[in-house]
Amino acid sequence: MDTTLSPVGNHEQSPIRLRLDLLERLHWDVFGSLEDIQVKNKKDILTPFSGHRIASESLANPPFTNIEVNIDRCTQKAALDETNEDEDPYEAPEPLVINKEDGSPISLQDFVFQVHEYLNANKEQLYKCEDEMYMNPVALGDGQQAVEVNPNDGEGVPDGDEDAPGSEDESMERDHFLRSGNIPEGNRFFFDHAMLNEVDTYEYDIYVSVFVEGHMGLSLEKFLARKLRP
Repeated sequence: MDTTLSPVGNHEQSPIRLRLDLLERLHWDVFGSLEDIQVKNKKDILTPFSGHRIASESLANPPFTNIEVNIDRCTQKAALDETNEDEDPYEAPEPLVINKEDGSPISLQDFVFQVHEYLNANKEQLYKCEDEMYMNPVALGDGQQAVEVNPNDGEGVPDGDEDAPGSEDESMERDHFLRSGNIPEGNRFFFDHAMLNEVDTYEYDIYVSVFVEGHMGLSLEKFLARKLRP
């Protein structure tokens, strides 16, 4: 499930190779401690990720031994600045390189532990990029332009655009959202999903996306309930 806005970068998701069935089970506060990362089972029970049997599973099938990891929201901002020919374009953090020099598969634990450290090392940049895109439900006043949103899929339709796809769907739940540019203090950032991009026949990148608590009016509890379904 993707609760973020549509990507702006030029990467395209490749056929499924990542173990999404494992990644989707993670209860991962990216700015929390490693010890707090948990795994959800079919009975909705959360157990520590460290030492869990899935931690040693290969991240991908077929496995990877070398991969580059990017922060999706930061690469989106960099691509947007480049498209707009910004005089002082934003530069995304250098990708994280995960390389198993012994030729063994990159495990889920290799990925989670190293990406956790990478995200924390770039916390300020990630926060800034997410803050610029953060959407908050608002009570409309004079002069405010709304975005009508279907909370079920996260896609926005400009207010008054009668020809927009889905605008005549009477079953569509509509609320008003505006970019706040101000993530409420204390809101947490959780791992949302990872996309695999095929750069070349033997070269792949992974783009990691996070969910910010309250984005698009979605509570953390509802996000986790919708996402973590083994």
